[in-house]
Amino acid sequence: MIQRTAKTTLTCLSLAATLALIAPASQAADEHTVSEASRTAVESPEASASAPSGFERLTNAATTVAVTAAGAATTVATSAANAATTVAVNAASAATTTAVSAAVVVAKAANVVTTTAVNAATAAATLFQTGRVSFYADKFHGRPTASGAIYDAEEMTMAHRTLPLGTKVMITNTANQRSVVVTVNDRGPFTGGRVGDLSRAAAEKLNMIRSGIAEATLHILPNASGKQDSKPKDR
Repeated sequence: MIQRTAKTTLTCLSLAATLALIAPASQAADEHTVSEASRTAVESPEASASAPSGFERLTNAATTVAVTAAGAATTVATSAANAATTVAVNAASAATTTAVSAAVVVAKAANVVTTTAVNAATAAATLFQTGRVSFYADKFHGRPTASGAIYDAEEMTMAHRTLPLGTKVMITNTANQRSVVVTVNDRGPFTGGRVGDLSRAAAEKLNMIRSGIAEATLHILPNASGKQDSKPKDR
């Protein structure tokens, strides 16, 4: 009986000692748990306030997508505008080049036609005479000619001693190769060793106003008879 009592007493003392050792740790753990819970309770409103809600996250995502799409659309529009501008500039440049080329071709064709016509006229004309030609003095303007027509300094006419009146003659200044077609409507000149007297307008075409006299060739054009007048008339 005594032994059982002693054993029970020792068991109780052992349990008490164990409880005495465990109590501070348990209390500390409880205090730590309470402290953590309190701190979580204090911090939770701030964390809850700072954390975005689901609606805010969706709004932010939609805004990001819209901004990205707008940026992409702007880039595409800019690229398309630049491409259109480049195409327009290239087209305008090509059109200008084509127009210039066409103008050059037309000008060359016109020159070829003119040159061909002049060459054909020269080849068809008959060289009749070479010699010195002069031009009428201004005092003869308005006076009658051997053909009966009134001399006009602005018309393309000439005087010749023997060619039939009305004959078309191409006069060429041998110094500068300028040519003019005149109509014989008068007689002369009979002095100075000259073969023809030109109107002032014809002399201007031959660029002989300053010199007054020029060496020239006389070609009779095909539409003229080329027959010489057997009775030259004086002016």
